[in-house]
Amino acid sequence: MAVREFTDSKGIEWRVWDVTPQHMHPVTRAEDYMGNLQDGWLVFESAEEKRRLGAPYPANWPSFSLTRLEELCAGARPVKRPQTNTGQREAVQIDQVEQHAVVTSNEQRVFRSPHGREWTVRLHECLDRSGEDRMVLRFTADDIVVELSRWPADWQTATLEQFGVMLLDANPPRRRARGEGPQRRHDDRAIVDGESPRPR
Repeated sequence: MAVREFTDSKGIEWRVWDVTPQHMHPVTRAEDYMGNLQDGWLVFESAEEKRRLGAPYPANWPSFSLTRLEELCAGARPVKRPQTNTGQREAVQIDQVEQHAVVTSNEQRVFRSPHGREWTVRLHECLDRSGEDRMVLRFTADDIVVELSRWPADWQTATLEQFGVMLLDANPPRRRARGEGPQRRHDDRAIVDGESPRPR
C-alpha cells in the first residue's frame, strides 16, 4: 500500500492512498452497498472534497508523475454524503476502512513534542516554478507547516530529538493567504537559542 500527498495545478492539496480487500472485514466486503468498491479503490482527499476510484485502477499509480496523478484524481467520483440513516451508517463503515488503511500504511509519523504539540510528518509533492516535480518532507502541527527539501532516508524511524534537528533545518515559514489552509506563525520556532534541539 502507498500514500502520496500532493498539490495539484490549482493549488489544492490532496492525499491519495489505496484501500485493498485486505483492509476490509470479509462481512463488510460482501455487503451490497460496497458495490464496485469490493475489490478496493483509491481515495483522493482534500480539505474540501473526497473522491474514490474503484478497482481496477492502475497498479503503478504510486510512480505516476504529478500530472498523471492529477488526471487520475479528476477521473475519480466525488463522494456525496447520503441523506438516509442507513446510508450514513454505511458511509461511516467505508470511512473507517479508509482510515484503517491510511493509518496502517506507515507513510507518515505522528509525534508529540516536549511542549505538547502534536506533529504529523509525511512526504509532500508539488510542482516547482519550472514545472518539475518536487518533493519535500512536511511537518504540520495545527496551523503550522514546515518543510524540508533534504531529509534522512530513514526519517520514518527518527527519534524525537532527530525530528527536532530536522525542524531546525526546515525552510523558513511562509504565510498562506487566509482560507488556503494551515498558517505558519512567525514566532513559532523549533528551538530557542541555547536549548537542546527539539520541536516545540
